[in-house]
Amino acid sequence: MLITHNIYRAGLLVLFALIVGSTFTVAQERHSILVGADYTYVKTNILPGCNCVSLNGGGLQLDAGLTSHLAAVADLTIAHRSGITQNNYDLTQTTYTFGARYLPFRPRARWQPFGELLLGGAHTSGSLAPDNTGFGGSNTFALQTGGGVRLPLSSRIVLEPVRVDYLLTKFGNGADDRQNDLRVSVGILFRLKH
Repeated sequence: MLITHNIYRAGLLVLFALIVGSTFTVAQERHSILVGADYTYVKTNILPGCNCVSLNGGGLQLDAGLTSHLAAVADLTIAHRSGITQNNYDLTQTTYTFGARYLPFRPRARWQPFGELLLGGAHTSGSLAPDNTGFGGSNTFALQTGGGVRLPLSSRIVLEPVRVDYLLTKFGNGADDRQNDLRVSVGILFRLKH
């Protein structure tokens, strides 16, 4: 628990340094603010062993450009599945993460790749949530890292045809209390400010 707490603190400190370090650049330049929605698929191993569960849901994201290559990101995702096993169990996982997104310089390129590192928390509910199975609480640390590509459709609309992330959560599960999840999303973003 102490290691997870220290990792969380270190990540927040790095994020804070990136945001503060970029403040002077933001004051001198204009950068995009985008809001978007997406469909998200999550493959989680929240249950002990490899009883992997596929969840489907959606999310919202806010992307605020700090420099031409760096953006602050806030992401909220809710994914759910019912009818798990013959006992009709259900599980809902909510993640709320914040962090930085790096967009490399690509002159004259139509596709824009990006990489990201987001930290925050996760919450579960439903009959398979750790607090209902006796393995622990339903709130924990979450780390999300990965990337994707963007395709501008117009000056105001950006398609995100693929975003793939590794999602680490630390829910109690009676085994290793660690979930190494795969998260795949497709979404659309709207530019509010350019």
